[in-house]
Order: sequence, then structure tokens, then C-alpha cells
Amino acid sequence: MLRHVVAGLHAGYPAVAIYGPRQSGKTTLSRQSCPALAYVNLESPLERAAFADDPRGFFTRFPGGAILDEVQNVPELFSFLQVQIDSGSDARWVLTGSQQVELGNEVSQSLAGRVALLELLPFSLAELVSTPVWPGRFVDAVLKGGYPPLYDETRVLDPARWLEDYLGTFVNRDVRQLLDVRNRVAFDRFVRLCAARTAQILNVADLARDAGVDHKTANAWLSVLEACYMIVLVQPHHESFGKRVVKSPKLFFIDSGLACRLMNISTTEQLRLHPLWGALGETWLAGEVYKARSHRGERPGLWYWRSGDGIEIDLIIEHGNDLLPIECKVSESPVIDAAKGIRKLRAIAAARGRQQVLPGLVLYAGDEARPISPDRFVPWSQVDAAVTESIR
Repeated sequence: MLRHVVAGLHAGYPAVAIYGPRQSGKTTLSRQSCPALAYVNLESPLERAAFADDPRGFFTRFPGGAILDEVQNVPELFSFLQVQIDSGSDARWVLTGSQQVELGNEVSQSLAGRVALLELLPFSLAELVSTPVWPGRFVDAVLKGGYPPLYDETRVLDPARWLEDYLGTFVNRDVRQLLDVRNRVAFDRFVRLCAARTAQILNVADLARDAGVDHKTANAWLSVLEACYMIVLVQPHHESFGKRVVKSPKLFFIDSGLACRLMNISTTEQLRLHPLWGALGETWLAGEVYKARSHRGERPGLWYWRSGDGIEIDLIIEHGNDLLPIECKVSESPVIDAAKGIRKLRAIAAARGRQQVLPGLVLYAGDEARPISPDRFVPWSQVDAAVTESIR
């Protein structure tokens, strides 16, 4: 699917930027989608020096274009690439990056209108379901997460060890590029406290106090975690469907496996008995919804909603004038009450007559699709298809 997305974007743009966390498969996708293009890894000091010594000469090496990997390492490259594109050349370029802030800022300043953006996150279940390595149980999927190396049949990796090493690399490389973290112990504690708040409405003041840092530092560190694709902050829906209790975002870890590792959960038995099992399961389901949108080149457009009397809908996708409400449950049995928030939102929206609420989805850990008119229960293994079908 993603190869077709990249090919389609290249048909209309001279450049495609693929951005996402490290080890999410950006390089593999780029090289498989555009095998005729030369490949340049800008993590290499030699390639960075070649560009610094002679920027124009660097580009003359690639008359047909190239895959430029990890472009956030050479921010000066974007201005020269703009000149190359505007020269009228037929060259095609693929850019990859691991920091959405740096890449997004440079693209918007130098390559606006010339580049298509595609966000690539770790594997969704839809990408694994037809392979021998797909997790057969919901709890296995939540514990392992979606990072591609963990599903490579040619490598024997311990998921807990790999995720721990990944976290160490994340701090030593990406975080230090964006922020001067002088107190490594405090930052590590902060990240683990964030993991313990996944799928919950975020109170930054409480988080800062528990981490032993000030409010400004907590906000700066949250921005870094977002920029490096560790978390996503889902805002409350902007439409005033009754008085909102809070205006704070809801924090989700993008990969449930990383959140589990940060909480020292390494087995499915520990996970099922953990007091945050529900939140971690919701995190995995929310990640599948996010990927169902972003891996098709769409903006996720995710919100959450909470009524004045405390009834909450985990996710809402805004699609034009339509709203798709989504509940995420770890129960293996369909429970009718799971859709009560969706019914309340539909009633309020109908009374106001502003936006249409589509038939909602209750994502759950069971295996059977069931209607709950006009909404429906969706098994954990069918999230991608259900979201895509609902907003066509």
C-alpha cells in the first residue's frame, strides 16, 4: 500500500518527504518504492562533508535525483534543493527525516508547494496480518508494539532488550540534537512518567511536579517527545458540544511496546495484570487509528471529546463536516454500554444541527464484528479497514 502512495505522490510532486521515528522503515520504503534512484545516507560524516565543501557539486552527482536519508542532519541542504527543483529538471527526490519539527520547518520554508509529505510510523497490524510474524493475540500486539526490526524473521531479537536499547539511542541522538538535556536522570524519569499517563488527559503541572522540573521544562520536553515521534497529543474537539470539562490534550504513546518497556512490563502476564492494562490497550488501538490515516497520506485529524457530565469519547476523526466517533476498549466481549458516549454526542450534535455524527466504531479486543445500531463493534484485527471504510 505505502509503495503505491509514494508512487502516486511522485506523479504530482518533484519531491516526497517521508518522516517518522527511527527504525520505522523509512529507508526501506524509499529504496523499495524508488529503486532507480541513487541513495545517500546523510548520517555519514563523509556525505555531510561533501555537501559542506561543494553544495552544487554534491547535487551534480545525481542528475536523475536521489534518496536523501536523514536530511535533518544537513538543514542547509533544503535551499540548494529548492534551486535544483526550480531549475526545471526532471529529477525526482525522496527525503527522509526522524524529527518532524526540523523537517517540517525546513520544508515549509524552502520547499512549500514542491514536496509531498508522508508520515511513516511503526508497522500497523494491517501490514502484518498476512505475514507469518503477525501477533495472533491482542495482548501480544500491545506488548510488542510495531517497530519493524522486531518482526524481521532473519534476526533473533529480544523485544524488551531491543526496546530498551532503542530508548537509549533515542535520548543520546535525537533528544540531544533538539535539546540540551543536562539532567539525564530527570529526563529519563520524565519519559517514564509520560508512559504512565498514556491514553489519559494530560495535566502538565502534575507531570512537572512528579518529575521534579518546572512547568516550562516539562512543556519543552513534551515538545521534544512529539518531535521525535514518541508521543502524540490529541486535543479536545473544538466544537462546543456542551460545556467542556477540560481543555487539556490527551497524551498517547505512538508505540504501545515502548510504553510497556518504560513501565518495566516485559511479559503478557505482567501486562494483563497491570493497573494500566486498559490504558495500554487503548494506546495500541489509538495507534492503529492514527496509522490508518497517516499511512495513506492523510492527515489523521484526531480529537477527543468529553461532556460536561464526564462522558468521554476516546477519539473523533473530523472528516469535512462529518465526525467519526471511536471508542477503544480492552474487553474481549462487546458491551452495549461501551457506545453510550457516542449516543450522547450524536444527540447533542443533532440538537445543534452543526455537524453530522457518522455511525461510530467501538474497537475492542474480541474477534467478532457486531452491529449496535447505528454503530458497530470492530475487532482489534480489523481497525484499519473499519476506519478507512467509515470515512470514504
